[in-house]
Amino acid sequence: MSSAPRSTEAFDDLIAALTEIRDGYVLNEERFVNPQEVVEAYRYVGQVLSGASEMFAEGDPDFPWFSSIVTPARKLQGDNPDAIYHFARINGGGAYRVTGNMGQACYTSFTVHGVAADGGMAGPLLGDLNNNQFPVDDDGSYELVFSAAKPDGVDEARWVELHADAHAIVVRSYFELEISAQNDPSVSVDIGIAPLEPGTPDRLTDDVFAGRLSEAVGFLRQATVGQNTFGGPSSVPFVSDVPNDVATPFSFRDTGLPVPGAADIVYSMGRWDLGPDEAMVMEGTLPEGVFSNVMLWNVHMQTLEYRNRRSSLNAAQIVTTGDRNYRIVISAKDPGEPNWLDTEGHARGSIFWRFLLPVEDPPKPECSVITL
Repeated sequence: MSSAPRSTEAFDDLIAALTEIRDGYVLNEERFVNPQEVVEAYRYVGQVLSGASEMFAEGDPDFPWFSSIVTPARKLQGDNPDAIYHFARINGGGAYRVTGNMGQACYTSFTVHGVAADGGMAGPLLGDLNNNQFPVDDDGSYELVFSAAKPDGVDEARWVELHADAHAIVVRSYFELEISAQNDPSVSVDIGIAPLEPGTPDRLTDDVFAGRLSEAVGFLRQATVGQNTFGGPSSVPFVSDVPNDVATPFSFRDTGLPVPGAADIVYSMGRWDLGPDEAMVMEGTLPEGVFSNVMLWNVHMQTLEYRNRRSSLNAAQIVTTGDRNYRIVISAKDPGEPNWLDTEGHARGSIFWRFLLPVEDPPKPECSVITL
């Protein structure tokens, strides 16, 4: 008999999950139609496993830390080259002090989430605030307290009430820079979290690690076999079901979706489906606001190569004319235009717009298909 029976059971479940994912996700011919998508599926599973290990298997809600959700080498759940995301596993009965500095970020927000019913990274939104809603010192630094009850001596403006079901904190730091944040080693996020009442962590036990590993396996399953088949119909209001088009931008806050979206962001999503000599053109006007960008994802919700190719554009990178008017071309071939998004040879994939705290409702980009 194993001396760590529960951890052994959880590890056996991990092995079983990987087999399920190989057969039900990676090699599922209803999901993926060519070798490029299958190869990327294998890579994606490895990256999700990396995130599952760091965020959940190593996540201690009594002594949390902010782990990076995505990097250029770990793309998952719709990553973004112009943002740096952090995750901390917490519990609703805890009390935590968060310290940080805005640095070059144009926006920082905290969202508190409950448990995801499907095992996903984060569930229902239980609270949110952004840097316009909490005090930021002249040097960009800030301090917040997350707890069920406000501790004595803590300023009301720096306190975030924790719901009893709180399970995780997600931090979003957005950067509207000429070099995307994930491509610039000089850009980083200064942030930390610690229990309000420091103590000594208990030693790791079989029961504790088994629970963490089970959460990690749940996330691994949800992010693979738990995902909808690419191109299928969607009930999400900011997603277009029409190929080579995007939906009218829609506020995430108004969707009521029990998933870890950013409450302050207006989204618009669609997909391209193009031949090798075709291009999709998007034309419109960038709204005034804190941040805007658009990017291309593969069928696994991973941003296409952005270190050595151009697969995303933020408002500081988009070449505009007149009153913030833009023309963006999506294609495998270089069309010789300044706002080219490179499909890297992918015949299909997703287009994703983000408009952060826009002054007015962003207009829907006008889309068309042309022959190059």
